Amino acid sequence: MTRRLFGTDGIRGEAFVPPLDEPTVTRLGRVLAEHLAASGQPTRILLAGDTRASTPTLAQWLGGAFRGAGGEVVWAGVLPTPAVSHLLRGSGGFGAGVVISASHNPARDNGIKLLGAGGTKWPEAEEQALEERLGALAGAVTQAPLPALARHWQERYLSWLSRTLDGATLEGLRVLVDAANGAGSGLAEELFSRLGAQVEGIFSAPDGGNINQDCGAVHPQALAATVVARRAHVGVALDGDADRAILVTHTGRILDGDEILLLWGSHLAEVGRLPGRVVVATVMSNLGLERALGARGIRLLRCPVGDREVWAAMEASGAALGGEQSGHVICAHHSVTGDGLLTACHVLSLLHGRGASLEEAARLQRFPQVLLNVKVASRRPLTELPQLTSAIAAAERSFTGGGRVLVRYSGTEPLLRIMVEAARREEALSVAESLAELARRSCGGIGAGGDEEAAQ
Repeated sequence: MTRRLFGTDGIRGEAFVPPLDEPTVTRLGRVLAEHLAASGQPTRILLAGDTRASTPTLAQWLGGAFRGAGGEVVWAGVLPTPAVSHLLRGSGGFGAGVVISASHNPARDNGIKLLGAGGTKWPEAEEQALEERLGALAGAVTQAPLPALARHWQERYLSWLSRTLDGATLEGLRVLVDAANGAGSGLAEELFSRLGAQVEGIFSAPDGGNINQDCGAVHPQALAATVVARRAHVGVALDGDADRAILVTHTGRILDGDEILLLWGSHLAEVGRLPGRVVVATVMSNLGLERALGARGIRLLRCPVGDREVWAAMEASGAALGGEQSGHVICAHHSVTGDGLLTACHVLSLLHGRGASLEEAARLQRFPQVLLNVKVASRRPLTELPQLTSAIAAAERSFTGGGRVLVRYSGTEPLLRIMVEAARREEALSVAESLAELARRSCGGIGAGGDEEAAQ
């Protein structure tokens, strides 16, 4: 194969276009069954997906080919990715889980996420083994219809989520939930209602084409405005497959994963449930988080971007909490992957139990951060770009510990991501723009129109 099929979060791209075309997806279903059988694992998968119009077709292609190869498919329909992770761990008898979802991407895209029997993302070595089998596969792929939809999995997931709170409630809390028209639609409202909250859902009416459309964890501004207008105590924004959560205070302030890690990590440390007093975060997390945790005697351990990287660092260090700015947060006391609903109900519960509002508790002092995306023609190794690497090193020296520079390629898009933090926003922006211009010249960038800036 000329390129890797799997990226940092499974296979992702435009639906029905390679690698999400029928020949590739059906072949993947067949080799997945063959791989599980060859490795002595059950040839039985739990298959689910999000609310995109393309999801049922992709599920039929993969699941039908898996069944055609002699495997058993349990078709659970619409479920969040973390629900599949938990159900794999709690059910037994499955060799793998498959989620048809492109997470926070727009509706035209889709993806295939593979989970191991223990609920974690498949290791890269396993993905490579599947790619090798795909490359060697010959002959036609037999397909069978998907089995009847098994509807009880949602209830099993909701019951488990409620039990993780050990009887704590959100009684009297007014919660506004933005489900991104995705897999959390309906489930989020039901969960918070069971926990005693007065809950209202917005962007919770999926039609196949509106998932993540100007809503959800990637676009929480509409939720923030609605929280203020409807006088809710708090807002919760999920993404398309509900593995992320962004929180909103009653004043409309938007809190990302860094804020959540500080709140949850500080609480776990106070009650003696933060082993080693360590929290894991990626290289993208704000320097302010590192300083705030340090002031509380908690060490921040950084890792590469990606939930698989976060979990690997947590396992290696024994950490109980880790996550990303995106709101993808893992608490090892309950799960092995990010879960937006789990995160939201636990953070809100710990504050509610203290009688504290989210606005009062959120005190992260951020370093101004500028993010620029430069579209590139090819992902040349940074070691082959001496002008750019020299400029990065010079910028880091100039900050003398009071700022950071991170330059990396996206794992899912043809983008070079440039992140700069500094004591002053103007300084961060100047350095980022200078590096972006060098990147355009060095990497075949397509010009300033390819930049996308987010600054705090």
